[in-house]
Amino acid sequence: MTVNGIIVQEYTDNPYRGVDGSGYSKDSAQNWFLNYVEDADKSFEGYYDEHIDIGMTYNIPDHYWVAACSDMEHIYKYVKEAEKRNIRYRLLLAETDIPRPRFECPDVEKVFLGYDYAYSSGDNYSAVYNEIPFVFPQFKLNRYGLFETREAIEEFIAERERFVRTNPPLTLEAGDFVIFRLHEILL
Repeated sequence: MTVNGIIVQEYTDNPYRGVDGSGYSKDSAQNWFLNYVEDADKSFEGYYDEHIDIGMTYNIPDHYWVAACSDMEHIYKYVKEAEKRNIRYRLLLAETDIPRPRFECPDVEKVFLGYDYAYSSGDNYSAVYNEIPFVFPQFKLNRYGLFETREAIEEFIAERERFVRTNPPLTLEAGDFVIFRLHEILL
């Protein structure tokens, strides 16, 4: 797997610690939350568009780019602004089979969270977070709401693909999902 970079996510008390960051419900986190703060420096949103979610900006097909930051200077700037605003956050180190971006992770303390299955761009909609409790309750997740091993998530993906083939279209979210191996970085 390629270490792609860091996703900055608003902290929530939800036990799920994966990449889903739509922020649509009170329990879900928001990825790159400073993009949505009214009086925030607009350079954060501009940087996001130009350097992080460039798949959307430059019409790069999914599976060629992960919306993660590979610039530690920007991460430190983002964290400093979040702390100034008293916004709690978490830093997710994202690894996928997608080769770009490539990130040289500094020597920092990190905690293994598990494996997620989500979009590589945008708000990283997660099939694990949104489908396991409602459609696939037979799969057991770890304390972070993720799969513990790559083998376990691949079993889920196979079952999900069988479900899609045998049920009405649009029963589940359709899209280009990728496997994420996630760690939380502690600065």
